[in-house]
Amino acid sequence: MTTDDPAGDAADGPANGAHAARAKSFGAVAAAYDVGRPTFPVESLTWILGPGRGLQVLDLGAGTGKLAAVAAELGHDVIAVDPSQEMLEVCRRRSGIDTMVGAAESIPLAHASVDAVIVGQAFHWFDHARALPEIARVLRPNGVLGLLWNNADTVVPWVRRIFQTIQGDGVGGSDRFDPVPILDQSNLFTPPEFARFRHWHDLNREGLRQLAQSHSRVAVLKDTRRDQVLDQIELIYEHTARPPEALRMPYFTDCFRAHPSEFANYRRTVDGPVAPHL
Repeated sequence: MTTDDPAGDAADGPANGAHAARAKSFGAVAAAYDVGRPTFPVESLTWILGPGRGLQVLDLGAGTGKLAAVAAELGHDVIAVDPSQEMLEVCRRRSGIDTMVGAAESIPLAHASVDAVIVGQAFHWFDHARALPEIARVLRPNGVLGLLWNNADTVVPWVRRIFQTIQGDGVGGSDRFDPVPILDQSNLFTPPEFARFRHWHDLNREGLRQLAQSHSRVAVLKDTRRDQVLDQIELIYEHTARPPEALRMPYFTDCFRAHPSEFANYRRTVDGPVAPHL
C-alpha cells in the first residue's frame, strides 16, 4: 500500500488505530492517488538497482504501481504486491507488471525468489517486526532492499500552504521518516546507504485537487469537511497557477538501500524463513 505524508502518519506506528484506519483509506481513492501523486525519478531506482537490466524485482506495498512502472521501464521483471485490490486494479493497467494481492507481513512469494525488494511511500505502514524477516526471506543473498519516499519541498511558500491545508495542522512541514534505526535493530540488513534526488510533478487544477484527495487525512474526513478542504486547495491554485502552464510541485525523493546481512543469509540457508535476531 502506498503512503501518505510520512510525517504524522508514520509517527503513529502500525499498531495505532487511527494509523490503521488511514492505511485502509487508500483503496477508496485509488484513482485520485494515481492522478495526483508524483512518480519516482529514474535516477533514484538506478541508484538502488544498479545500471543493468533483467532483475527480478518485488514492489512491496505497490499501490497503483507508480514505482513498479519505473522499474519495468528500466527493463526489470516486476511483481507488484499490495493488500488493496482497488489499488492493484489501477496498477494492472500498466504494462510489464505482474500483480498479487498480499501484505508485507506475509509475502506471497517463494524463498530467495527476487533480486530486489523496493518500497515506495509504504514502509512506514508495515509491521516491521513481521515484515523485515519476510523481506529478508524472499531476497536472494546478494539482493537489495530499496526504500523510497517522495517529500514535497515545503520550503516553497505555496507548497507549504497546500500541505498545511491537507494536514490541517497549520504547520505543513514534513518530519521525514527515518528507517535506519528499524533496519539496524533487525540485524537482517547491512547499514543503509542514503541518497536524495530532486524532481517536479506537474499538476493542473484537477490534478492538485486529486493530490489533496489522495491523502489519508483528507480521505477519511466527512463529506462536508472534505469539500471545504478541497475548495481551499482550489483557492491556492487560483492564486498560484498561471494557466495554461502546469503548476510544478517540487519534490525530493529520499532513498535508502541495504543488503541482506550475513546473519540473514545464514538463517535463510539453515532453516528457510528468516526470523529476527533475539
